[in-house]
Amino acid sequence: GCVTYMSPNLPGGLDSIFRTALASGLPLDFHVDETLDPTADSLRLIAEAAIRHGWRANGDGTIVVGHCCSLSMQAEDVVQTTLDRIAEAGLAVVSLPMCNMYLQDRQAGRTPRRRGVTLLHEMKARGIAVMVASDNTRDPFYAYGDLDMLETYREATRILHFDHPVGDWPRAATATPAEACGFAGRGVIGPGLAADLVVFRGRSWTELLSRPQSDRTVIRGGRAIDTTLPDYRDLDRLWS
Repeated sequence: GCVTYMSPNLPGGLDSIFRTALASGLPLDFHVDETLDPTADSLRLIAEAAIRHGWRANGDGTIVVGHCCSLSMQAEDVVQTTLDRIAEAGLAVVSLPMCNMYLQDRQAGRTPRRRGVTLLHEMKARGIAVMVASDNTRDPFYAYGDLDMLETYREATRILHFDHPVGDWPRAATATPAEACGFAGRGVIGPGLAADLVVFRGRSWTELLSRPQSDRTVIRGGRAIDTTLPDYRDLDRLWS
């Protein structure tokens, strides 16, 4: 995978990446258009490259594209064309709601106006696979977070309006990412599947998402495991 930036050489560069991936039997992952500049259009170019190389027709695995922030700033006709291409190419889209909202439209001394997230509702309506994730965690880009997918889904619900109705939006943080990664039988509960799950005390979505659920029970292989969080001091060696 790679990070894409707008350049006259981008279509040719994408062709090289696709040829290499196809020859090696590898899936692809792109960090795409992490900007609110409406001229950033590499998402469409990636979709067109996938179509051009027959990626979906050949069953060559998932192409994951993350961020895709600039799509929210583009004219409606441009958006519709890009969504058509994404659906045809079979791309899977990841939004990073916490860090995208945190980083985009950031100017010192000015209150941000825009959320910076991509168009997941419009994509989902077209049958495009959509997901949410946390991306950066306590690094120079985003100094917060704890690698907790419940936090990611809770904040995505608020930022992206994954409620009224909730529908099957929980799949965006569970089953759909597992499918995109090729993890068969993960992210779902069913007879004969691995007994790997998390049990919360919330009786409803509003109860589940109103607290951090620090008393959750994590079951791995059918057994509850230790969920004690490490002291930050125990993690210092990872930063030295």
